[in-house]
Amino acid sequence: MDLFAAGDVADLRLRDAAVIDVGSNSVRLVIYRMEGRAIVPALNEKVLAGLGRGVAQTGRLNPEGVEQAIASLARFRMILNAAGIRDVEAVATAAVRDASDGAAFVARVARETGLQLRVISGAEEARLSALGVLAGMPQADGLVGDLGGSSLELVRITPTGVGEGETFGLGPLAMEPGAGADVGRQRQLLVEALRASRVLPDVRGGAFYAVGGAWRALARIDMQIRDYPLKILHHYVIPRAEALTVADFVARQSRKSLERLDGAAGSRAETLPHAANLLAALIEAGDLQKVVISAFGLREGALFARMSDAERDVDPMVAGAAAIAGGDRRMRAFAVALDGWIAPAFSSLPELFAPGREALIRRAACHLADLGARLHPDHRADLAFELVLRAPYAGLDHAERAFLALCAFHRYSYRGDPPARMVVARLLDEEQRARARASGAAMRLGADLSGRSAGLLATCALKLRAGRLTLEPSPAGRGLVTDQVRKRLGQLAAVLGLPASANLDAEP
Repeated sequence: MDLFAAGDVADLRLRDAAVIDVGSNSVRLVIYRMEGRAIVPALNEKVLAGLGRGVAQTGRLNPEGVEQAIASLARFRMILNAAGIRDVEAVATAAVRDASDGAAFVARVARETGLQLRVISGAEEARLSALGVLAGMPQADGLVGDLGGSSLELVRITPTGVGEGETFGLGPLAMEPGAGADVGRQRQLLVEALRASRVLPDVRGGAFYAVGGAWRALARIDMQIRDYPLKILHHYVIPRAEALTVADFVARQSRKSLERLDGAAGSRAETLPHAANLLAALIEAGDLQKVVISAFGLREGALFARMSDAERDVDPMVAGAAAIAGGDRRMRAFAVALDGWIAPAFSSLPELFAPGREALIRRAACHLADLGARLHPDHRADLAFELVLRAPYAGLDHAERAFLALCAFHRYSYRGDPPARMVVARLLDEEQRARARASGAAMRLGADLSGRSAGLLATCALKLRAGRLTLEPSPAGRGLVTDQVRKRLGQLAAVLGLPASANLDAEP
């Protein structure tokens, strides 16, 4: 079931939920505003407590990390109470489950903060991380690797679900490789350790979906090296050869060198070389062909696991666009009507993205068709472009994101270039840019014709007949066809390279 195609698109469940993630390196609180399938972070706070530092050697949690974690969790509890959020998922991972005093830590957390930590197994951690990847990339197919402070979780993933997960004690805090160690020897040891994987043989030659802050830091370094124009980590793709190059580069850097690099978090400089070496080992062991960065992981997976089937079936890009646009019932109805209304103008054109994707992107764009209503009219196009380009929604790659943003720009501006021209030039070809311009022009036509009313839009039809784009109003809609509307029709037809006419005598 697709909720946004249903008759009542306003009744999506709007709620706040929070996830507390007590990991080996960090303790984090994320509060999400959730609207159906859309998972949008509203507050994200992290403390690098280092609970797992030394667990491999002592078998016990880092005492300083314990105190810092308790203080942080007490603060998180206060924030949640003040916000009135009762829907809280609190999980603890490798350090707490492996330490001999992990149970005592969980009991102390409950006693001093009131939070009930759920200690999850490595297999469950892998499953939730993979579900998080699916929440943000429904078509993901390959291997998910979630690197935490102490452990690496691997799991096979396809668009239809998640396979069995496995855990390796290969996190930087568990390995403590030490500065100046032989990079080649370390990598060989990692490759040998990964030979025990049951998952890797099933994904040879496929894609690797990287989850975890260390690998996001590597991606930021790669973006800097490539001078990549769109600084958004989610769905950032690094081809195999390039991933091996940046991994080799980072693995051989000193801590001071990494701290000087823009994009490398100083707090991760000590452990980043190990993460880079592990990434290269995974690529080599699995003959993986590309690395795809996922900003979604265990926390989003924990929320996705609790969604209804109906909520999961909604595309995350469309859900995110509708959530960003706001919950106005009338505008949601107009967006659904507009999507169907403009479809005839594009039905016979060749697809420029993967099958079905362009129509889905236009559908998301229709939900954003009123985004500029509250913005200054002189700057609507530019501001709408920037908002859509960088908004925190998932379910689309970087080229699709640029296309969606360009649709929003041309919804308000027939001519001209968007502010981030280099992003558009690098990510979209000329034909895709022209198609986005046409999509924006079609939305503008529908909005100007109907005053953004689904009911009035239904009184006119946009049709493609014998190579001519025609606007065909019913008797009730003839008064809507003004000179301005004819102008908008002509602009759309011009971008499509078609003649156009308004047939006031037709019966749609």
